[in-house]
Amino acid sequence: MERRLLTLWLIVWLGFGACAVPAAFAAAADEDPAVEDEEDADLGNLLNEPSAPAPTTPPSGAKPNRLPLRYEGEVRGYLWSPSDYDDQWHTIDRMDLNGWGRIGAIDVAGRLKIDYQDIEDEDKADAELRELYARYPVHSAAGRRLDVSLGKKMIYWGKGDEVRPIDRVSPQDLSAFLFYDLNERKTGRVGAFADLQMTGRLRFEGFWSPYFEASDTPGLGDFFEPTLLRRLADNGIAIGEPREPDTWSADAGYGARLIFSVFKADLALYAFQGYDPNPTYGVDRLGTFNGLPIIPLSVAATHPRMTLYGADIERTVGPFVLRAEAAYQPDGALFNLDWSRDLSLLLTEPDGLVEKRQLQYVFGMDKNDFLVRNLFVNLQLLGSHIYDHDPRMTAEKDQTGMTATVRYSFLDSKVTAWYRYIILFENSDQRHHAEIDYKLAVWAQVGLGAVVFDGTDDTAYFGQYDDRDCIYAKLKLLF
Repeated sequence: MERRLLTLWLIVWLGFGACAVPAAFAAAADEDPAVEDEEDADLGNLLNEPSAPAPTTPPSGAKPNRLPLRYEGEVRGYLWSPSDYDDQWHTIDRMDLNGWGRIGAIDVAGRLKIDYQDIEDEDKADAELRELYARYPVHSAAGRRLDVSLGKKMIYWGKGDEVRPIDRVSPQDLSAFLFYDLNERKTGRVGAFADLQMTGRLRFEGFWSPYFEASDTPGLGDFFEPTLLRRLADNGIAIGEPREPDTWSADAGYGARLIFSVFKADLALYAFQGYDPNPTYGVDRLGTFNGLPIIPLSVAATHPRMTLYGADIERTVGPFVLRAEAAYQPDGALFNLDWSRDLSLLLTEPDGLVEKRQLQYVFGMDKNDFLVRNLFVNLQLLGSHIYDHDPRMTAEKDQTGMTATVRYSFLDSKVTAWYRYIILFENSDQRHHAEIDYKLAVWAQVGLGAVVFDGTDDTAYFGQYDDRDCIYAKLKLLF
C-alpha cells in the first residue's frame, strides 16, 4: 500500500474529526456527564489497571454469582492491509481475561492472555498467564497497612505516556512491535511483593523475583524482523541461541519504589538490580583471518545485569497536569561498536559491545477538555545521554524527540478518534498511529486505523519499518 494513500487517509480522518466538532457542540447541551463517563468506562481497556477492580453488585433480579471469583474481559481482532513489505493480509487477535476474588482474608487475582497472530515466522497461537498472585493483609491499623503478595504480578513504574524510561522491570511481548500499548505488552514477574502504606502521603513498595523471563522480540522471518539482523544473516553471519541467565536464581531481580507527596506534588524514587528482560545482540563466535580473531561467525542476544535508579514527579497546575521522569543506568547499558566498518574493533572487544552509563528522561504535560469538551491532549519531550561516549559506537551520544497524543470523543461518546505521534529528531525517525472507533453497543466496538513509519535511516528504530505501513480494521467485544 502506497504511503501517499495512507497519508491521505490520515488527512481525511483528521478532517472528519474537525467536521464533527460542530456536531459535538450541538449535542453537548443534551449530554448527561454521568452517563457519558459511565459509557467511557465501559469502553475503556478493562485490563490495563494496576490493581484488581472492586466487586460489583449484581443488578436487581439477577442471579447471584456463586463462583468464588469474578471476571471480566475483552476480545479484540485486527485485520491489517497488505504492505510494501510482503503484500499480504495479516491478522492479530487477542483475548484478555481478568479474574479476582477473595478466600477468607486472602485476595487473589489473575490475568490470562490468548493470542493468535500470523506476523511471525510461523502462524502462532499462544496462551500466557500474565498475572496470578495472592495478597494477604499482614497489618492494618491507624492509617497504616502492610500487604504481602506471592505469585506472578505486573509492575507499573513511571509517569510518562507510553514512553517510560523507568518502566523496564517487566518483560514485554514485542512480537507486534509497538502496536499494543505498553501495559498491554507487559507480563508479570514471579516473586514476593510488599506494599507498605505508612501515612497518607508515604508509601513503600518492594519486590524480589527469583525467576528470569526474557521479552519476546521479533526474529528472522517475522513481520517486524530487525533490519540489521537480516543484513547479518544475508552476509552469512549466523544468529545463535540467546545467552540468557539461569531461569531460577536468587538474584534474578529485585527493586523498590518510595512514593510520597510534597507541596501538592506526587513524587517517587526507584531502584532496580537484576537482568535486563530486553536483549542486546553481540558477537557470539569469531573466526580468524591471518591468525587474528576478527571474523564474526555468529551473533546472539544477551541479557546483561543492570542497575537502574529513577525518579518521577507529577503535579496539577491549574487545568494542566505536568509530569517528569528520569532513569539513570550506571551499569548494564550495552552499545554496539561499528565493527562492520572496522573488524579490528573485535580485537579489543570480542563481542562488539561496550558498556556505558546512560541517562534517559521525559518531560510532559496533558490537558483534558482542551479548547473543547472531551478533547484530551498530551505532549512530551524525551531524550537520552550516554556518558563517556565512544565515537566508535553506532549509537549517538545524545538523542532527543517528542511525542504527542490527541483523543476526542463526540456524538454522545459513541465515536472516539485518537492520534499518537512519536519522533526522534536526529534521523527524523517517526511513527504515526491513528484510529477512529464507533461504539455499536456497550459491549461492542468497531474501528479503522493506520500506522505509518518514516525516517532517513533505514536501520533506525522506526525507519527500518518504512515499508510496513498499513491500514487496519478492528473489532472489540467486552464481556
